[in-house]
Order: sequence, then C-alpha cells, then structure tokens
Amino acid sequence: MLGHRMSHWTSDVLYVLRSVGILLFMFNQTSKKMALWFLGIIGVGVVVWLGALYLNPEEQAKRDALKYFEDLQAQYESDTYGGATPEETLQLFITALEAGDIELASKYFLPDEQGKKLEFLENVKKAENLKLLASELSGSYTKKDFTGDGSSFVFYFLNSKTGTELQVSFSNMPSGVWKITDL
Repeated sequence: MLGHRMSHWTSDVLYVLRSVGILLFMFNQTSKKMALWFLGIIGVGVVVWLGALYLNPEEQAKRDALKYFEDLQAQYESDTYGGATPEETLQLFITALEAGDIELASKYFLPDEQGKKLEFLENVKKAENLKLLASELSGSYTKKDFTGDGSSFVFYFLNSKTGTELQVSFSNMPSGVWKITDL
C-alpha cells in the first residue's frame, strides 16, 4: 500500500516537472522578450511607487520630526553644562553673568531653549543689567519641590527693597545635570 502511494506521488511530481519543461520549451524568443518587458514595467512601477512614498511631503515631515526629536534626545543625554544640584547650577549661572559671559550662561538652560535664552541675555547685557540680574539671583530664596519627586524645583526670589519677584525653575536632565527651565 505504501509503495502504491509513493508511486502515485512520484508520478504527480514527474507530471508537474514535464509540464513545466514543456512550458519552458514553448516559451520562444518573442515570449521571453514580452516577459522581460512585463517584469521591467513592474520593476519601474515599484521604483516609482517607492520614490513617491519617500518624497511624500507628509512622510518627509514625519522623518524630519523623528530626526529632530532623536537629535534633541541626544543633546539632552550628552549635555554636561549644569551642576549636580539646582543650587550649583544657579551659582554657575550667576558666576557666568557676573563675568559677562552670556554664551556660557545660556548653556545652563535646556538645550532647545539656549538660542532664545542667549537672545534674552544679549538684551539684558545691552541694557547693562547683567550685574543687576546676578545680584537679584544672589539674594535669599524659597525653594519648592515642583513635582514632589525631586526632579523639578522652583526657586522664588523676593527683593524686599524693590518688591521685585523672580522665579527660576530647574529640572534634572538625563545626563544627571540640573538645567534652568524657566527664568
């Protein structure tokens, strides 16, 4: 019985192979050219489709946004400007202000905010108020744990002579340094 099934299976395989061989033999030169043209057209269609997909403005915007956030994440992880505590970052910032080094002072802000903060500090410097800002930040302050988990703090400064209030927020970055998030 097993031999009978085996011979039946073998004859089916041989039939298929003979059929394929006959088809290949019947495929003359003209048919081969037509098949190559057909495959070529399909190939060109696939390339055009993939190109359109790649050049699609919506897809390009998605790729650009993803790259922006990957670059920003890398900046946050590799940023070393700042202190081990919010107080240390504040002192580094004040020291940079007192030295007139606004480029360095701007580096104590979040990476994606440094350009804006540099412009802000340039305006403060043009108005000759760097030392005043440093003085205001050197005064006494109240410290508040903003999130309750020790990852963000807000320092509240109050100048009793002028009544000026200043608020400085800090957050701990993935690199382990503290950055000024708002001033």
